Amino acid sequence: MARNEAIFSLLLSHTAQPVDLNLRTHEGHAALWFALLTSLEYGEESFATRLLKNGASPNPIYSASSDSLLHLVCREGLEEAGLLLCLHGANANHVNKKGESPLHVACSKGLSKLVGELLKAGANPNLQTLQIHDGGYNSTGKSEAVTFKQTPLHVAIVQKQEGAIRAIIDHKKSRESKSIPVNFNLMDSSGNTPLSLALVTGMQHMVAVLIQGGADVNVRSGKGLTLLHQAILKEDSETAIFLLDQGADMNAVTTDNETPLQLSIKCQLPDVVDTLCRRGVDVSVVDANNNCPLWVALETGQENIASILVRNGVDTDCWGIGPEGCYQTLLHRSIDENNEQIARFLIQSGCDLNSARRPGPGGRGGDEARDQASPLHLCCQWGLETVVQTLVEHGAAINSRDAEGKTPLHVAIQNQHPSIISLLLCHPRIDLSIRDKSGLTPFATALTYRNNKAAQAILDKLPTAAEQYDSRGRNFLHMAIQKNDMESVLFLLSIHVDVNSRVQDASQTPPLHLAAASGSEMLVRSLLLAGARTDDRDAHRCTALHVASAAGHASVVSALIQNGANFDATDSEGDNALHIATREGHLPVARALLTESHLNAEAVNIKGRNPLHVLARYSRDTSAAICELFLECMPEYPLDKPDPEGNTALLLAYMKGNGNLCRTLVKAGACLGAVNKDGITIFNYQVATKQLLFRLLDHLSQEPPWAEGDICLECGAKFGLTMRKHHCRHCGRILCSKCSDRDVPILKFGLNKPVRVCGVCFDVLQVGSA
Repeated sequence: MARNEAIFSLLLSHTAQPVDLNLRTHEGHAALWFALLTSLEYGEESFATRLLKNGASPNPIYSASSDSLLHLVCREGLEEAGLLLCLHGANANHVNKKGESPLHVACSKGLSKLVGELLKAGANPNLQTLQIHDGGYNSTGKSEAVTFKQTPLHVAIVQKQEGAIRAIIDHKKSRESKSIPVNFNLMDSSGNTPLSLALVTGMQHMVAVLIQGGADVNVRSGKGLTLLHQAILKEDSETAIFLLDQGADMNAVTTDNETPLQLSIKCQLPDVVDTLCRRGVDVSVVDANNNCPLWVALETGQENIASILVRNGVDTDCWGIGPEGCYQTLLHRSIDENNEQIARFLIQSGCDLNSARRPGPGGRGGDEARDQASPLHLCCQWGLETVVQTLVEHGAAINSRDAEGKTPLHVAIQNQHPSIISLLLCHPRIDLSIRDKSGLTPFATALTYRNNKAAQAILDKLPTAAEQYDSRGRNFLHMAIQKNDMESVLFLLSIHVDVNSRVQDASQTPPLHLAAASGSEMLVRSLLLAGARTDDRDAHRCTALHVASAAGHASVVSALIQNGANFDATDSEGDNALHIATREGHLPVARALLTESHLNAEAVNIKGRNPLHVLARYSRDTSAAICELFLECMPEYPLDKPDPEGNTALLLAYMKGNGNLCRTLVKAGACLGAVNKDGITIFNYQVATKQLLFRLLDHLSQEPPWAEGDICLECGAKFGLTMRKHHCRHCGRILCSKCSDRDVPILKFGLNKPVRVCGVCFDVLQVGSA
């Protein structure tokens, strides 16, 4: 300590009783420590050198800390002293209680020359410090863990001793045979390698040096994370990009199978994403939820990152598994989830605008896989107006058809989306004539779904839309009338469709005829008010009055008559409306015709039959009531007028077995003895039983008109000079004397004296109809 050269030399030269050069003070220091501490130079004549040459130990150990003299020298920053100790064989690998070797301390103090010499002397650069259980305390007073398992290189980096770091790296490059190679990838207790520690401590400028020296930029932490993963998870874009520039593996996955790109999107690091993309990272890798990077970015609202991906060529369709296993694009998915923002971004980024979903592997997928609905169809279904507008602006197929043949406009009308309908109708290439598989055009669909606003909008675009005909030759007015759709009819009338347009088939039926057949008085009156011609005829020359009469719609008949219909008009068979009403047995129609018009009830058709003939020939259940109506309205109606075959109404009714009509006619005074051109009367007509005839005769209440003729109606004998004519006073038939040779009073006629009757009447008068 006093640097007394004379005494020092004397003690060293005292050979009788040599001085113990390794004696310690109570603090554990040997003389060598003081010699090293007080000297500035350590030449051959220095106290320290002379002590070492005279046997002083270079490795005294301090029991309290297990530090060696070399530890203390390094801790005091005495680099030259350390070099001297190394030169004289100091133990470079002795560790203290903390597990620190002299190399740790030298690195901590930045003694770069000493670091190099220690390594040359065989110091182990991979020794790691030990765990100290009595940790320190932080500023809050809580105990905090002390990092351990640090190598000398860790210590140099923590203390930011660049010289020591470079000395270690230079030593590795020298590859001296006796030295232990440096392991640059050992981790401390916090999981940091020297490389990650350099990043943590702000020594990025040393990272490249460490990598060049042998540090693995892709080494993983105890959690399986590379430095790149860790930088991204810490949202440290600068470090992540720096690592990529240093060759970090951009495809390395975490233990959760996440790539750096996926982590960067999750952590919202656009700069890192851009760097990864520019370096050619695979942008199609899906995550555990089968989501591609583009979808994840868009779903989390990161359009800036999505734009980076698109700019670097990401697949904007990314076909994947959709509902029930079908294949769908990201656009389908965004529409299905009603995410208009994502859908618009994808469209603007050039995705497939027109493809429909497809069946998945093995034909999987429900209706979605086979409905052939384009994205535009789906948007029109769900009412995504802004997406529809974007699709249209970017050239989506406006007239594409789904599996049912429907265009997007059909779907929009069907789902009542007026703004979308207007938007589609503004498109210059919209085709309003396309029919779906049900044969409906967009206009027809609008009427079907009672969307009158859409129908009007279509008419504004295509005035002839309402006049389109279906495969059966019907236009929209025809179909609306047939469906009794009053609302649609009124709408069509309001837009001034042709109310006299005919069905384009063999029938050539006008709308008024269809309305008359439907039985809706309101429909008929509405058409008449709109200008329908009351006397238009179809292919069979039937008027609407004929049709209403045939269908039995009395109210419609009245409406037509009130609006000036020609009640005497005849069809191709010469039948007027009354002919038809009697043929069909429609009593209310007949009453309307007879009481509300001046129809000629005696008119005959081309077969020479008047309405009463037709009534008797077809013999409906209501025939008798209609006949009574005739007699009520026309008491002088010619009941016995024959048709061209000579048949009277009574004879026709009798042939049909219509007893009620026969009784009505007989009661009204119809001639019982009328005979047709075939010689048939009610007396000789072949029937299973004569019961009806007998009852008619029995119920005669007055003498019937006499029949006239040239032959006897019973035996057929011709009248002449020798064969006189006689009449049965009961039935009125003309007979010969032989066939009317019975005499009997007819009290019901007021004939109290016996009069001439036929055999049939005689029996009836004697025994009755029984």
